[in-house]
Amino acid sequence: MTIPTSSLSVNRKVKAVLFGFLVFSSSRLTGILSAQPMPEEPGRFEVASIRPIDAKGARPSFESNPSGGVRATNVTLKLLIQMAYDIRPEQLSGGPGWTDSEQYTVIAKGPPPLSAAEQKALTSKRLQALLSERFHLALKLEANLASGYVLTVEKKGHKMTVANDPGTRQLRQVGHWEIRAEGVDMLILARFLGVHLRATVVDRTGLEGRYNFHLNWTPEALPSSIESLNGLPEDSLLPAVREQLGLRLERQKVATDRYTIERAEKPTEN
Repeated sequence: MTIPTSSLSVNRKVKAVLFGFLVFSSSRLTGILSAQPMPEEPGRFEVASIRPIDAKGARPSFESNPSGGVRATNVTLKLLIQMAYDIRPEQLSGGPGWTDSEQYTVIAKGPPPLSAAEQKALTSKRLQALLSERFHLALKLEANLASGYVLTVEKKGHKMTVANDPGTRQLRQVGHWEIRAEGVDMLILARFLGVHLRATVVDRTGLEGRYNFHLNWTPEALPSSIESLNGLPEDSLLPAVREQLGLRLERQKVATDRYTIERAEKPTEN
């Protein structure tokens, strides 16, 4: 099935950007927009600017705030697609070479979401519409069974703390192999684990609400190895999740979406 975006080699820096999109920043967007106005619809940004930049090797960043705006810097089209569709790099293929090499700065403004609960879904929808209109992007979506993981609760129960503060929601990386979470639900945890394990993780914990927890692990691979830098060996991450969080990751065949870029054009500078 081929869909326009409006209808629907990983490194640690890119992983951080991808996962950071899940937990929205409350920081204010700054800068002056010199941009094309967008149609006045809830599913589209009011105004958006996309500018190519020459900053090879610069760290990508992404911010989204409650007012309905986004600011992305040093991002490629493929990284923008991953953010818009909430997918991992290995779920996306195809497209001309520039989609994974040329970098852009994207600044877009509201209108603000109706509620905090719909912020992430609405921002994703707006990004999809923006990519369709400005990059003339078309994707082919295929779903198939692939090797992944199922996340469940250990027989003795989980070891996380229920979050009492409804306003706090963040997951911070405080070390190379250490994270602290406040007010994080199981879907976000499953997404985090999937990014690092490079596989789909399905949440079957049955746990509702949000939780606080601390997780650290020590990869057994040498620091200079590709596996240590770009993928967390499951023989260190899986036991850490079980022992510290009281959760279990089991390998299974799970439904996985695959996206192929069928059409993409460079946007005109605005």
